[in-house]
This record gives sequence, structure tokens and C-alpha cells, in this order.
Amino acid sequence: MQKQKRILKKLYDVKPVKTDGSLDMEKIGGFDRIVRVEKKYLPKKNVSFQKMGDIRKPASPWHAVRPSSKIGPDKKRPLEKPETRRANIIHLGKRVPNEILSVSKIYTATVLFDKKAERREISDECVERDPGGFFENEIQEKKAEFEKCVIFSDSDISKSTEKILVSLESGQNKKKKKRRNRNSKSRLADFFPKYDSLQIRFSSSFSFIAAIFLFSLILPAFAFIQRGIEVKKLLSGSGDNVMGVIAEAQSNLSSGQFEKASSNFEQSYEILKSANDEVSKIGGDFSEILRFIPGVSKIATANYLLSAGENISLAGKIMVNSMKPLAKIENPLEAEMNFSLAELFLNLREGVRDTAEKLKAANEDIQKTNFEDLPPEIQPQFSSLKKKLPLVVSSLDSFSDNSNIILDVLGYNGPRKFLFLFQNNQEMRATGGFIGSYGILDMSDGRIKKLFVDDIYNPDGQLTAKIIPPEPIQKMSAVWTMHDANWFPNFPTSAEKVAWFYEKTGGPTVDGVIAMSPNVIEKMLSITGPIDMPEYGATVDKDNFREIAQYEVEVDYDKEQNQPKKFIADLTPKILNELLSTKNPKMMLMALDIVGSALKEKHILVYSKNYNIQKMISGQGWSGEMLSASKDYLSVINSNINGYKTDGVIDETIEHNAQIGADGNIVDEVTVTRKHNGGNEKYDWWNRVNGNYVRVYVPKGSKLLEASGQTREFVSPPLDYQSLQFKKDPQVSQIEEATTIDEASGTRIYTEDGKTVFANWVYVSPGETVTLKYKYQLPFKLFFDDLHHPAESFSILYQKQSGSVGSSLFSSVRFPSSYKVIWKYPDLSEVGGNEVTLKTKLETDKFIGFAAEKGQ
Repeated sequence: MQKQKRILKKLYDVKPVKTDGSLDMEKIGGFDRIVRVEKKYLPKKNVSFQKMGDIRKPASPWHAVRPSSKIGPDKKRPLEKPETRRANIIHLGKRVPNEILSVSKIYTATVLFDKKAERREISDECVERDPGGFFENEIQEKKAEFEKCVIFSDSDISKSTEKILVSLESGQNKKKKKRRNRNSKSRLADFFPKYDSLQIRFSSSFSFIAAIFLFSLILPAFAFIQRGIEVKKLLSGSGDNVMGVIAEAQSNLSSGQFEKASSNFEQSYEILKSANDEVSKIGGDFSEILRFIPGVSKIATANYLLSAGENISLAGKIMVNSMKPLAKIENPLEAEMNFSLAELFLNLREGVRDTAEKLKAANEDIQKTNFEDLPPEIQPQFSSLKKKLPLVVSSLDSFSDNSNIILDVLGYNGPRKFLFLFQNNQEMRATGGFIGSYGILDMSDGRIKKLFVDDIYNPDGQLTAKIIPPEPIQKMSAVWTMHDANWFPNFPTSAEKVAWFYEKTGGPTVDGVIAMSPNVIEKMLSITGPIDMPEYGATVDKDNFREIAQYEVEVDYDKEQNQPKKFIADLTPKILNELLSTKNPKMMLMALDIVGSALKEKHILVYSKNYNIQKMISGQGWSGEMLSASKDYLSVINSNINGYKTDGVIDETIEHNAQIGADGNIVDEVTVTRKHNGGNEKYDWWNRVNGNYVRVYVPKGSKLLEASGQTREFVSPPLDYQSLQFKKDPQVSQIEEATTIDEASGTRIYTEDGKTVFANWVYVSPGETVTLKYKYQLPFKLFFDDLHHPAESFSILYQKQSGSVGSSLFSSVRFPSSYKVIWKYPDLSEVGGNEVTLKTKLETDKFIGFAAEKGQ
């Protein structure tokens, strides 16, 4: 092998220091560059290409990647983007590849080009990137994104580079073997259900600001860098300055002064960039190496933190600039719209995407910092930033990925007509409450063309179709109409049914249905403050909204014309005006956060007839669907039938106990306790008997063993439907014709949405408490096999009823003493003896699970 002439035979793994311990910059500056390239331009060589359709971006960190043992003519490697710092020997960035750093032995290597050298002309050959999440899916050519790449022939890579690869491969084989041994102990398949509604979500806007603030707290501590660093004062001063500038940016952002906030972020960027340039003169291109060297890793930590600060500042500026058009928004219900909500949203989406890219770069630097290099007093703040920043990035990515839902609602893809349902959860129904009012929203190109709100009984009076209602509805209504059509707990089913009835009243065909409970308006009033309603002689706030709204609808209306006042229709534009007239971004973000929480807690449900859009809605957990579960499942659905508004004073507790037997069979017991707190209330609608048709949804095939606490009752048809030529609804008929009656308890048993349903009447009077119990055997059992199946898992999905304010939930799973729990979820669940328990409030869908081994 020909001797490398351009390799200096002097190598320092630690830079020289003076007697006082500071870096000897004069001595360091006296040496020439360790690696030099004679030409500033890359040599002209033959370039070979390879189709990259089967290449995946690694889902695991670099140290878990198994590189090839040799790069030959049949294995050409493309160059990744420099900022990704991928595990690739051919690297355009200024930092040394991670793989080289993991090799304990020092090798010589030919540097392919100098950082000042111009890049060779980029070829047209492209790398197909993974379009799916986490790089586990097959490449989909239609959805793939492409980036240009540079391919080198094997002659571009030195033999010493091959040595490094061989050494790496040997090390990684050992790591893989250890991982295989660790993972072979047990295999838990299909443990987690794939619902986004169970994922952790939070406000990306507030988390982003929090991440910026946390970073600003870390900067003053940069004085801990070794005493000899000449930029010590600059770093300490930078931290103090940035804290002040970021605080000012937050203040300006909250008051709607976008220009000033943008200037603040620009200023913080310049401060941090200046500091980073100084540190780079010391650590610079060697940060990747220095972070592994004891004593000087603090230089690399400073470099990474300052680099992260630059990107966070740029992210803040981008986000602020994208929010500037929000100041132009006026109340679309009270003014002629001279702007497009779709255009504003598109601008915001672009800003979110660019912000996410900067935060991703910042996150890469943050994750590389050495926690031990930080002073103890700031480690908690840094730890919080390190945990939150990836979640902020994920939240922003999710916003971008699902922005098509909002754009479709805004009419960006063409004119859209949506049916709004205002469901009163003080009179519970399957999807959230009795439909007292409805609205029609016409959108086109981001502009509201029409918003009409009306009492539900007006279109019901125009209904010409004669449909037999579900049997429980017949107790109070002989005809099935629009206001009772939300009978099915699966919201897409009920939404289709309500839209169908609306068409039969003479209404237009709609593109989708959106349902909302009063909780949303209450929370909006909590941020707008009291709103004057002089036409009603009242001032409405979050505390009296329900009382006033109920009074205006039930009591204080024109009885001669039998026309209830359109209280919701009159209040809605005033709330919007309060939110938009202040031009306060903080208030807007709080309103968006309320909407986000309402979607997660099923106080807002969305359905679209567009299949692709509905699939995205479902993926976000906004559709109010009955979900499938691999193991146990429970959902308790209440339907108030002639029970007035008494659900507003009912407290409900759900206890669920699963007993796993020694033979693997599982018996569940569900107890539903309902306490009526009415009787002495101001208005009579809270002092009546609560009549409730309760449906309990459990795994399909479950066998009822016992039932108690119910009222045995059967409803006789109020009309001769056959002679009056009423038609049967196909979905209702399918359920009722397949229903069986348990002789011992009178419980109705049938199958719906892939679940077995136990249905009964339950009544509770004011001041009293009633308890409904079911005991049943699950259709599956746990199975252990010492050789092939040494561990087993058990899980339960609890789905809350849409619109419910949240029942108290007590979950318990008991198992034989021979079981040993090796894993559980969530962390809040407790393991004691031979039992796993969870106590929570069912404000959202909940999931509990554990994995166990069976001892001898």
C-alpha cells in the first residue's frame, strides 16, 4: 500500500494546555492541519449509480446499525443529507461520522474532500425515502419523496475506511447477539391497540414556547466551560441576554405585536450565533470527537447547546412570522370576508413545517449533549427540555400531516356543506346528548358563505318519511325523527342516520356532520369572560351558561307561536367576536387548545363522507367510533328516555373486575352505580326521575352469567306500524331481530359493532342511588407454553361515552399467585399481590394492560 503523504505523524487526542489548565491556543495554532487536501475541487472520477428502492432510513440509533463489511462495486453508497448526520463514511457535513467515533483503535483514513471544497455536480439519480412512519412499512412509490444524492465509485474510498467498517461490523454483531438473547425471553404480540386517541397529546404552541423558555434558562450556565476558554464571559453574557430577549418575545407575542416578537427572535439568534462562532474556533469540527473525551467534552456540550439555541431562535422567528396574518382575522359571522381562512391556514402550515425542521435540528444537538457536563442547578430544566422537545416536534408533524382535515372543512378542495348538531349532555343520548338545535355551515375556498342555526323541531315537522323507531324510543315517540336519530354509539353510524333524516325533511345533502356538547361553549366563556345578552336580559358566563340556556329554551319562549328562542344561535357570534376582536394570539391559542381537548374528550365529534378525510379523522381519534380491542373491552352507554335533564345531576361510577382462573378462563364483573343529586334544585327538570336505557358493550361472544339492579320492562308499539305502512330501518331491524332475552334477568342480548351488548332499563329517583351489575365470561382464555409461549398479556380498552363529563373508573385484574408481572401499562396502574389495579376518571378512552410469566 502506498504511503499516505498528506497525513501528519502527530496526533493529539487531548489538546495541549498551559500550566494553569487552560488551553494553549498558541501551541495549537502552531501546528498545521492534520488532514489537508491539495485541491479545492473534487477529482473527476467515474460515478456509478444504484437504484435505492429498498433502502430504509434506520429506525434505531447509529450504534445499532450494522454496516457492510466491504464497499465494493456491487454496494455503492449514496450520500445522505449532511444535516441528518447519518451513519455514512462519505459525509458532506463538517462533523466526523459517528461510526468512526465508536472504534476504539485509531485508523488512518483518507478525507474525501475539504470542508471548503466545492461540491461535485449533483447527479439526477435519486434516493427514494420511506413515506411511512418509523420506516417499517413497504415503500409506496406513489407517496415517496425524493432527494438528490451524490454517488461515489469504490475507488473513492480508502482501504483504511474498509478496516473501520470491518471493525464496526464485528462490534455490532456482538450487540445484536445480546439483543436477541434479551428479546428471546418473551414475545408480546398485538399488545398495544393502534388508536391515536390513546396517544399522549398536548398543545404544540404552548409546548414550543415552553421549550424556548427552558433553553433560555440553560444558557447562563455556560460559564462552567473550562477556565481557559476565552469566550467564557461571552457565553455567560449571552445566556443572560437571551433570557431577556426571549422573555420580551413572549410578551410581544402574547400582546399580538408580531413584528417585535420576530425581531426579538432574530436578536436572540444573532447573540447565540456569535457565541457559537467563538466556541467553534476551539471545538469546531471536532465536536463529535470531543464529546467522548473526558475533560474537554464540555466544549462539545457548549457547541451543541449554542447550535440548538440558534435553531430554536430561528424556529421562533419562523413561527411568529407565520402567525402575523392572524391579526387580520375578523369575525366571519359579522363582517363580509375579504380574506380566506384556507390561505391563512396554508401559510400557518408552511410555517409549522419549517419550524419543525429547525426544532428537529435543535433536538439532534440537544440529544448529543452530555448531561454530566451541566451544573446540578440547571440539570432539571435541561432534562425537561430534552424530554419535551421531541414531543413538540412530533406534535407539529402531526399538525402538518392532518392539516388536510381542516382544509377540507374550510372548503379548500371545493364547496362544503356541514351539518352541526348541538347535543345537550344533561339529557344523555348515545353520541353525547339530546339534539336540541342544529346548524348548516356552507364553506367555499376558506370563506363562510352561510351559517344557519335553528331549532331541531322545525325540520322534524317537515319530515315525510315514516320510519319505525328503535323499541326504547317508542316509549316516548311513535315516529323516528332527526332529533332521536343519534341512537347508535358509533358516531359515523349515527351521523349518517341524522343526515339521512335531514334530507327527508327537505334539507340539502351534506358533506359531513359535526357534533358538539355544551362543555365547549362553557370553556370558551372561561377565556372570553362574561358576555352581555341584552335581548335576553342576562349576562352569560361559564358558571350560569347551562342554567340560562336551559331556561330560555324550556321556559321563557313564545308559547303562542310555540317557537323556542334561538339562544345558541344568538350567543355563538358574540363568543367569536370576543375571541377575534382582541387580536390576542394567546387567547386564540387557548381557544385552539380547548377545541383540541374537546376533540380528545369526545365533546366534539367529526364525520366526513369523504373516505380519505374520514380515515384521517379516525386516525386522530376524533370520529367517536367504537374501537376494536385484541383482548377485553368495556363501554357503558346511557340513553335518557323521558328523564328530563337529570343527567346533569347524576354521578356515575364504573367498577370493572376481571378474574383470571388457573385454567386461563376469565370472568368479568361490571358494576355501574348511579347517584341522583337532584330533588332540591331550583328548576324542576333536575328534580325528576332519571329514566335510562343502559347498554353495556363487552367483547363479542361473552356469555352472561348474572345480572341485577335493572328494571324488567318491555315497550309495546304505540301504533299499528304495519297498517300505517311504516318502514323498518335496516340497521335497527338487524339488531332487534337478532336480540335474545335472558330469561332470568330480562336482559336484552345482541351483537353490534363487533361487540356483545347487554341492555336494560334503569331508573333512579332524586336523592337515591341505584347499582346495576353484570357478571359474564369472556370468549377467550390466556394460554402459556413453557417452550413457545412463556409469557402472556392481558389488556382492557375502556371507551368513554361521547359527551360524558367523565365517570369514575375503578379497574381490577386478579390472577393466580403463580403469575409474575413483568411489564404493565400505564405507569399509574398498581401491582399488589396477585392484582393489577387502576383508578381514574374516564374523561378519555383508557387502556390498561400487563404481561406476565407463569411460574411452576
